[in-house]
Amino acid sequence: MVPDAIIVDGVVEGDVTAQSIRIGPSGAIKGKVVSTDIDVSGTLAEKADIKEFLLVRSSGRVEGHVNCGDVQVERGAVLAGGIFSVYSAAAEVKPVNDNRPANAAGFDAAAAIDQRTKIDAAE
Repeated sequence: MVPDAIIVDGVVEGDVTAQSIRIGPSGAIKGKVVSTDIDVSGTLAEKADIKEFLLVRSSGRVEGHVNCGDVQVERGAVLAGGIFSVYSAAAEVKPVNDNRPANAAGFDAAAAIDQRTKIDAAE
């Protein structure tokens, strides 16, 4: 039987499975973690599969490989590893600026170089 919620204020070495997990500022989990949501104020290390939501508070530290639904990270938190959100994989990524001139459709770089004003070094 999996508990609905657990609060970790010490160090747990091993696998942890629960509906909801809260890791306090002095808490740490080192092992494989499976949960629906996790609130980290302490340390989450090694591997975690989080179905819905990961919250890493400013005092929190996440190390290792994490797969999660949605994620929120407060300023000051430490992320040392990889956090992979299923929402980011589904999002369409568009570049903000592709470094092309506005009239790039018919832009010919060679012609533009030939049309430059030439300055004589003697002037």
